[in-house]
Parts: sequence; C-alpha cells; structure tokens
Amino acid sequence: MGKKNLKKILDDHLGTFGSPVAWLLSAVLLGGCASEMSDPLQSGRVLALVGLQGRWFGPVVPTDPNCGSQTQGMMSIGSKGFGFDPFQSTAVVQGDVEDGHLSGRLVRQGSQHQDLSLAFDGAAQGSDTITGTLISGRCHWHVTLRRG
Repeated sequence: MGKKNLKKILDDHLGTFGSPVAWLLSAVLLGGCASEMSDPLQSGRVLALVGLQGRWFGPVVPTDPNCGSQTQGMMSIGSKGFGFDPFQSTAVVQGDVEDGHLSGRLVRQGSQHQDLSLAFDGAAQGSDTITGTLISGRCHWHVTLRRG
C-alpha cells in the first residue's frame, strides 16, 4: 500500500473530529488513572491479604529515660510468624502470632558472654493497630504499630 492510499484511509477514518475525540478520550483515561488507581499502588503501603500479615511501623518509647531515646520500630508479619526490629538495628525479635496475640524473644550473648534477652508481647487492636511491650532487663518500652 502506498503513502497516498494510506493517507487517504487515515483521513477518511479520522475525519475532522477524530483527533479531538482521541485527545479527549486519552486525557480522561490518563487523568482518572493517575489520581485514583495508581495512588494506593505507588504509596508503598502494604495491604493485608490475610489478617495481620504485612508491614507495621511505629514508635518504640522507653518508660525510663535511662533506657535510651524513642525510636521507630518495624514489624513484618507473615504466614508463619513475625520479625520485629525495634531499634533500627540488627536486633530482630522473632516470634509467633496466634489469635491476634504476638509473642517473641531474641537471646544473644553480650560482650562478657552473658545472655541478653529482648522480649516482645503484644496484641492486635482492631485491624490496623498493634500495641505491646518490649522488655530487656530493667528496661521497658511501649510499642504502638500501624500498618505501613
């Protein structure tokens, strides 16, 4: 098919109103998708597929100032349990989830070969909050996590 025939076919099909209609249709489709559908997908927020599974973030607040400053904790809950990083470090408490109750413990050796433990005990408060207590020796922290 030559250039003249192709041009004639396109001109006949688009006519005088084809181009504005195509532009309007494209603008409506792209405008609607950008503000509604892609926002939740690009927000980084994890939506739960089953119960408490997903990522949770929130403050870890010491009850005594001698136990350090407030940090942001992150918890990941999967089908077989959870991992909780309360201090944005390498200390990760691993545990189990049973009927909305979370319980886990980390035990590691200190610099003088003594056992140091870090325990978390918490519970789901509805579908978008987990509250609990983190304990290590004499230090206690209040934890409040929300879906991230």
